[in-house]
Amino acid sequence: MLCWNDMISKQAHPMMKRLALATALSWSAFWSAACSESTVPFQQEESSLGTANALCDQLSPQLQGALEEAALSEHLSGVTSSLRLPNCTWQGAAGRAQMKPSMAMKADDRLRAGSITKTFVSVVVLQLQAEGKLSLESTLAAYVPDFPLAHSMTVRQLLNHTSGTGNYTQNPAFFTQAMATPGKTWTPEELIALGAALSPSSEPGARWAYSNTNYILLKRVIEKATGAPLAQQLRTRIFEPLSLRNTGLDGDEPIPPLAVHGYTHSPKNGTWTDLTGLLHPSAANAAGALVSNAEDLSRFFQALFEDSLLPPQQLAEMTQWVPTEDPAMPGYGLALVQIPTPAGPGYGHTGSIPGFSAVTLYVPEQRATLSVLTNLEDANHRQVAQRLLKVLAGR
Repeated sequence: MLCWNDMISKQAHPMMKRLALATALSWSAFWSAACSESTVPFQQEESSLGTANALCDQLSPQLQGALEEAALSEHLSGVTSSLRLPNCTWQGAAGRAQMKPSMAMKADDRLRAGSITKTFVSVVVLQLQAEGKLSLESTLAAYVPDFPLAHSMTVRQLLNHTSGTGNYTQNPAFFTQAMATPGKTWTPEELIALGAALSPSSEPGARWAYSNTNYILLKRVIEKATGAPLAQQLRTRIFEPLSLRNTGLDGDEPIPPLAVHGYTHSPKNGTWTDLTGLLHPSAANAAGALVSNAEDLSRFFQALFEDSLLPPQQLAEMTQWVPTEDPAMPGYGLALVQIPTPAGPGYGHTGSIPGFSAVTLYVPEQRATLSVLTNLEDANHRQVAQRLLKVLAGR
């Protein structure tokens, strides 16, 4: 999975567990309580596309069952999902938004989307390219001239992780500071400096190596090209035109507090740890600070592939794949990943940030867009997505 905290080694940093806001609850007690409630933690909601047609009537109970079974078998604290098809949409949820006090997850709940943020940032860059305000072949030196090898790496290489930049979340100094001051607010300059302090993974363009530093640098590229903050560009170019009312870049603009808490789970002793507030969203910034819900993410990806969010030339740029050596996601484009699914090839992105994980993808053969968000950092969210897409493939 490709995530903001993909490269975080918790074994190398045991302080993370000790400093977490601990709230332990056994798995068996959690799910017995969830199943005993009179209200089912799942909702199907109406949308402008119409959920009452025959296809949605057929799929809704099957999707509901698949989501709840996946939540149980994958030991999820909570999960929310949205599936958009050309003529209908489905939304559902299962499990808990909070454990203490107990609160059921709702289909429209907002969660942290982690590295799905990168796809939004990439769209802004490509819109600017289409407007003639920047070139993907320009070097970073035009925007951040003092970064190591800035004269050798291009905007395109930042987008597709072939720049060779060190990943700031792999820098031990990041954890030393984060754990010494939980909730610390980070500046982009601090994050860039942490990445610059690491040895490059390769020469620019030589190979693919995921680095969150790339997207902090792209924030600076966007802001220099436009003269406006990244959060403003995201809002005026994407959030507002698509009516993504539940989406925002946390840490860069005012975001209402989340009702959903984020957790990690220890299979060894069956306990849960509440990670809410451990890391300030500014620690992820343009690499992973997005807050959204499942329906907004699905709406965004549907607009990306089926509407006019990008001109055809720029969408084609996004899907120029470089090999990743990972069979689960064999190619990476410009913040898009190839994801094989039971319903056909999918194109999307995953995300993981302390307490949360997510996946959103578009399946062209079905003209389907699926989003799955969980409030469990270590969740197998792609397995949940595969189960839901099996329902779609078998209809």
